[in-house]
Amino acid sequence: MALDTLFYDNNYINAVKNINFPAYGNQLLENKAGTFRDLQTEFLIKFTNFNLLNSLPDTLVPEIISADMLLYASAYHGSESSFSLDLYFVDPDTALIWDNNSKIGEVETRIDGRTSYYGNFQFSTAADSLLIPVDRENVLDWYQRPDLAYQNNGFLIRKSNDDEGLIAFYSQDYTLSAKRPKLRLQCSLRDSNAVFVKDTTFYIPAAGDLQFTESLSVLPDSLFYLSQGNIFRSYIMLDSLRADTLLGKDRLLNKAEQTFVMHPFETDIAAGDTLFLTARLFRTDHWESDSIAYTYTAYSNTFSSPEDTIRIDISQLLQYLVANPPDKNYEGIFFFLNNEYNAFNKITIHRPLSRLEIIYTKVVNE
Repeated sequence: MALDTLFYDNNYINAVKNINFPAYGNQLLENKAGTFRDLQTEFLIKFTNFNLLNSLPDTLVPEIISADMLLYASAYHGSESSFSLDLYFVDPDTALIWDNNSKIGEVETRIDGRTSYYGNFQFSTAADSLLIPVDRENVLDWYQRPDLAYQNNGFLIRKSNDDEGLIAFYSQDYTLSAKRPKLRLQCSLRDSNAVFVKDTTFYIPAAGDLQFTESLSVLPDSLFYLSQGNIFRSYIMLDSLRADTLLGKDRLLNKAEQTFVMHPFETDIAAGDTLFLTARLFRTDHWESDSIAYTYTAYSNTFSSPEDTIRIDISQLLQYLVANPPDKNYEGIFFFLNNEYNAFNKITIHRPLSRLEIIYTKVVNE
C-alpha cells in the first residue's frame, strides 16, 4: 500500500449559496431591540407568575404601591450615547395568548394591529440595567384578574427610531437568574384588619419573552459569507467530488482537511471574540428546497482574527458524500458560525485561496 495526497483548489466547489437564517426565536439568551447590520429587532415580554404574593399567609394582605420592569443590558451594538424605547401594551384578549414555546410567526401575526402605545423611555447606552415604570393598575389586573375574559399578553418593546443601534437584554432563559428580567413591586403588607405591618419588595420573574426580527440584507452567491446576529450560513455544492473516483476500490481515505482563508477587507471580528465554524453534510431533493436535513458534524479550529487560517477535518463528511450513491441525495456541506444569535461577527471566505487536502492510501494489487 502507498500513501498519497490529492490537493483541490477552490474550483472543486461547484456552487455557493448564502442563506439568511431567521434570527427570531424563543428561549434565546438575549432579547434585542433596534437595528444593526441590516437586522431589525423587537421583542415581547410578560409577567404572570405572582406566586410570591399568592403564597403569603392569609394574615397578610399585599398592597402594591408601585411597579417597575427591570431589564439587564447584555450588550449594545452601535455608536449612540443614548437611545429610547417605545413600549406597546398588547390587548388583554384571550385570543392573543402566547407563551415561551409559541411559534414566533403565528404570535406576530395575531398581535399585529392589536397593541396600544404605552410610553417612551430614555436610557444611556452605558447603563447596565434599565428600570421602566409600569402602571400600577395594569399590574393589579395581572395579579387579581387572570380569568376567561382577561389575558395578560404583556408588552411589545422596540427602539424608538431606525438609527443604527441595537440594545440587547438578558432573557428569561439566561443561565444566571440574577440577570433575568423582573417586575419589581414595592408593596405594603397589612394584616387582616388592614393594619400596616411593613413595606417590602417583591421580584416577579418574566414568564415569557419572544424576539421578532427582520433582515434587510440581500447577498450575492458570489460571496462565501457567514455571520452572527443577522444570521447567514453558506452552503457549498460538491458534485465534482461526489463524481470523483478517489474512493474507488483501490483507494482508502485517511484524512480530508478543508482550509479556508478569510478575506481581510470583508471580515469583521470583534476584539476578544473567539469563533469557530461548524460543518455539516446536507441532503435534499432540490438545491432550492426549504426542507433540508443535516447529518454528521465537524468543527474547525478556533480563530479570532481575519489573518487566521480556518481548518476543518471533513473526513467523515466527505466519506459519506462520495461513498453513497446519488439517490441518497447528499448534495454538499453547509457551514455556520458559533453563537449565531448573540453576537455580530461576520466573515467572508477568500475562495481563490481555499484548498482541500485529501490523504489516501492506494492499495497495490499483488
